[in-house]
Amino acid sequence: MVFANLVAGGLIAFGLMADVASAESFSAATVYRNTSSSVVLIFGFSDAGAGSSGTGSILTADGLILTNNHVVADAESNKLFPNLVVYFKPTPISGDNRKDLTTPYLVDVIARDPQLDLALLRVKNAPPGLRPLEVADSEEVDIGESVAAIGHPGGGGLWTLTTGTISSKRRDKTRDIFQTDTAINPGNSGGPLIDEYSRLVGVNTFVRRVNEQGLPLEGLNYSLRSSLALDWVNRQGVSRVAAISRASTRVAESAPAPAPTSRIAPPAPEVKAPEEPPPPSDPAPRTESTPEPMPEVRTEPEPAPAPSVSPQPVPELPAPSPEPEAREFEGPNGEKMYGVPNPTIDLDEALVEVRKDYQELIQRADDSVDEMNEMLDDYDNF
Repeated sequence: MVFANLVAGGLIAFGLMADVASAESFSAATVYRNTSSSVVLIFGFSDAGAGSSGTGSILTADGLILTNNHVVADAESNKLFPNLVVYFKPTPISGDNRKDLTTPYLVDVIARDPQLDLALLRVKNAPPGLRPLEVADSEEVDIGESVAAIGHPGGGGLWTLTTGTISSKRRDKTRDIFQTDTAINPGNSGGPLIDEYSRLVGVNTFVRRVNEQGLPLEGLNYSLRSSLALDWVNRQGVSRVAAISRASTRVAESAPAPAPTSRIAPPAPEVKAPEEPPPPSDPAPRTESTPEPMPEVRTEPEPAPAPSVSPQPVPELPAPSPEPEAREFEGPNGEKMYGVPNPTIDLDEALVEVRKDYQELIQRADDSVDEMNEMLDDYDNF
């Protein structure tokens, strides 16, 4: 009995040590570096001005994006916003909306599901070099594991990261969800929940601030599990996205490293010098009284010394202003965040500027269509 208790206690201690090791191995800075460029900012708005903002994850290099349905549709009518744009993360991010939100991209809604609260978007004329976010099998994620969320919370900044743990795995009606204490705020909707391997394990969907009695709640944030979301994505017939198992990750990490290549060159094979041919016979051998002629020595004149040139002073250029770097800071509600802080950000105010950019984008698209039609008319005239 004592032995059983000791074993049980050892197993519990081992489990606690494993949890501590997992928490210590989780690096917010590493996760942010690996994944923030795979996250987008989404704006949807009507012609009358009402709108919404949220976050999305890049799934494919040609611009397939996963987000929430309530980001791209009106909450009351469930009708799609007629105007939708996305912004990719600038490099570096400055924390100034006028610099960070300069290039909007139009999107098409490929599919959406109000019950699951999922939507799939396709970027029109997607820029090259997009980095898809790898997707993990959420069924391999355990309670207590460290995770991070990346999004655009008001009062925090664009493309900011918050960390926490998986609190529980449960089912909400038809949805398999994670409950997490990772801070999720308005503007995080549709964004990724990311594990220590920098892979998407959930889609941040909703929060609960009060219970049925109206009492305040904290740390009740919910994400749709990636396995359910990925199954829905692959049923749309647009693009096949595969989940990456942790078993394959562990195999890759435990694979022995190749033997180091020696920098010492092997000894060169010994090469025998060719035998010298016998000297030719001299028909008129010299005698000691016949002196051998000395070779003629020519002397070249020494070049004239180059004129000395005094070095010209190099003008000092003003040092460039340093760009802000991602760092840990405190959010508006005291939560820890990682990124470039922008406490003055108001997504509703930013939406005003987005509308202007959107109208210019639409105008450029219309002009391109008009130019194409004129080219076709000229072609018909030939």
